Amino acid sequence: MKSPTARTNVDIVIEGNRIRSVQPHASALHSEGRVVDATDLTAMPGLIDWHTHLQSEYGEAHGRAYLAFGVTTVQSLGGPPYEAVEAREAVDANKRVGPRVFSTGHLLEYQRVYYRMGIAISSPAHLEIELQRAKALQYDLLKSYVRLPDRQQKRVVEFAHSIGIPVTTHEIYPASFSGVDATEHFASTSRRGYSMKQGPLNRAYEDFALLIGRSGRTFDATIGEDDFATSRLFANDPTLKDDARFRLYPAWLQRQVVELDARGTRERGQPIPPILAGNGKMVMDAMRAGATIVGGTDRPLAIKVHGDVLSENLIGMSPYEALKTVTVNAARGLALDAGTIEAGKLADIVIVDGNPLEQLDATHKVRRVIANGRVYEVDELLKVPAAGSVKRSSP
Repeated sequence: MKSPTARTNVDIVIEGNRIRSVQPHASALHSEGRVVDATDLTAMPGLIDWHTHLQSEYGEAHGRAYLAFGVTTVQSLGGPPYEAVEAREAVDANKRVGPRVFSTGHLLEYQRVYYRMGIAISSPAHLEIELQRAKALQYDLLKSYVRLPDRQQKRVVEFAHSIGIPVTTHEIYPASFSGVDATEHFASTSRRGYSMKQGPLNRAYEDFALLIGRSGRTFDATIGEDDFATSRLFANDPTLKDDARFRLYPAWLQRQVVELDARGTRERGQPIPPILAGNGKMVMDAMRAGATIVGGTDRPLAIKVHGDVLSENLIGMSPYEALKTVTVNAARGLALDAGTIEAGKLADIVIVDGNPLEQLDATHKVRRVIANGRVYEVDELLKVPAAGSVKRSSP
């Protein structure tokens, strides 16, 4: 992800959880330590799901599924705060197999909530208590939700920035005026009386592009939410529906896989639908105006990360630009020292069959994953582990 052209015959040397060097192949580099052979395969940066929602009821296999699909970092934008901290610490301590976790804790909502992942802030004093909890539990960012009044949203921004973390929301304005760092979704609820990001026929206008671009914010459109591109992955590869990785999910998520396959079969060869075209123009206008576009799913199914990448390609991004949304751009938005394969970066590497820079479908054809310097074989990730049985060795 330093160039739209892949390098060949290269050795990546990892020490601990960092990439020490990336250099032309030399036999001398293979004389010590473990050699992970990726001959005839492609090494790409670990994928980042900017926007998901982790929940403990998915079980420990959910983390293994993320890794098996090449997702090495996830950001949970709303969930029970103590569960989120436990998930982050368990993975960091190598006590649970899964991707690196960034988390907001509760959505900061006002007076009442719709989702259980939110908390109803009753007063400015209550907000201060929640902000102090965020500091104590070391949240990675805060999410100002759809009813939080202007004054309280501004307070959230001031507090978050004072402790060095960002703020995200659904809005463009007045969030851009208040200093909010990121915006979620191409269209989403806002209960504060401000206009949405787009009008009828999924059209966004120039004021949107200027506000989101000139504020330099991160924009996660979750453009793959309509599932057109994810379904196309199943249409392009009829064997995908039988992929053993899907059996790591609970039954209700496995049913979604069946539905995605059925939709892909129905829509095989169809042009992109008007809603994706309209939302796509919105994303491309934002990118050209200066926004940093990242990829997120808002869903717990890892194949949708790959669908989101394909969506970005279908709306006009090159494969290189589309891959940047879930690697370079997302890492930059998280202030995470990852997203590229170069010396000094965290060792988050996915080894796939094929070259995603030429064929985006290759991103889901994962053969091996290195997450924070730990090597995982896909076959091992598929097994129900006895204590300590999943390989978590250093290269």
